[in-house]
Amino acid sequence: MRKNYKITPEGTGDLLFSECVERREVESKICKMFARGGYNEVRTPFLEFYDIFSLGDAAFPMDTMYKLTDNKGRLMVLRPDNTLPIARMTATKLRNAQLPIRVYYSQTSFAISQSLRGGSDQTAQTGIELIGAGGRKADLEVIVMAINSLRSNLDDFRFEIGHAGIFKALSENLDVDDEKREEIRDYIESKNYGALAETLDQLPESNIVRALRQLPRMFGGAEVLQQAYELFEGCGVSDYLDYLGDIYNTLSQLRLGDKLIFDFGIVHRNDYYTGVVFTAYAHGSGDKVLSGGRYDNLLDKFGFPTPACGFAVHLDELTKACSESKDVKAKIPEILVHSADGFEIKALEYAAGLAEDKQNYEYSVFDTLEEAKEYARAKGIGRVDFVSDDIEKFEL
Repeated sequence: MRKNYKITPEGTGDLLFSECVERREVESKICKMFARGGYNEVRTPFLEFYDIFSLGDAAFPMDTMYKLTDNKGRLMVLRPDNTLPIARMTATKLRNAQLPIRVYYSQTSFAISQSLRGGSDQTAQTGIELIGAGGRKADLEVIVMAINSLRSNLDDFRFEIGHAGIFKALSENLDVDDEKREEIRDYIESKNYGALAETLDQLPESNIVRALRQLPRMFGGAEVLQQAYELFEGCGVSDYLDYLGDIYNTLSQLRLGDKLIFDFGIVHRNDYYTGVVFTAYAHGSGDKVLSGGRYDNLLDKFGFPTPACGFAVHLDELTKACSESKDVKAKIPEILVHSADGFEIKALEYAAGLAEDKQNYEYSVFDTLEEAKEYARAKGIGRVDFVSDDIEKFEL
């Protein structure tokens, strides 16, 4: 029995009318900026072999991936991430290219969200990867490109920076298995204070445990960095704090004000990050609109050891934040083009000329001029152009 033919799967949704236009405009602005910055577009398949996403600390949990098999019985997945396939592509098809390699993409990833979080399983992303360049200058290039991606579309956003090395240094000293360590990571990332406290209460109290308790609460301006030095004293993370402080002070030249903050609770689920990490949020969106960071060891898993840094803009979330109205409306054309019998091709050619002049039109499929005028009035179209031996224009 067909029960689901009128609904979309959980974690997906339709885009209608102005939603499509708005998202395309957001995407277009960002991709043009990437191209002007020396980044070249690449695309990877929707389908990838499962093996790509099962590589050690870069592995994705099995229960978060959409899985299927090919005709040879090999396990495949809908890509849950865009960076790993680009790493695979770079290591195989671009390994002889001049470094650094700058690429950008605009494509969808698929990952099963936790049911209680109400997230999307289908995520439209556009982003960049700067491959083959390490260090401060490369980090600043990528971070500023991320900030400009937001600035090109909206003013009201919050940009947060942290360092992947801090959580790794703290968690490596815990006497827990990998599963429990990932559980702690997830609670910190989602700022689930209650679950985090309950989990850490089961461990012997120590400086490390006390630091992990505070990690998701440590976000804010320059004062938070000083608190971090005090809280993490003796934990082996002072070099990371020094680097973050330098990046923060340098980015302050962009006059971001209170838009730029530290967040020591950024511990991305993707464990391939090794250095600076960052996320962004915007008013009007319930989820992050951008995320990224440095991942210096990932390409080594594909036999191509080289540093890299990148980020992804979450297009649907950014589009929500950019939308001035939540109303879903079809765009109303300026002109309805109607033809007399036998003049259909002439009318369509005339309509094409309107489009070349950047005028929006709709072609009439009605039998009579009166029907066309009635339709135009009902839809709010201001003019009907009637094509026969001559062109008559009727203002409504």
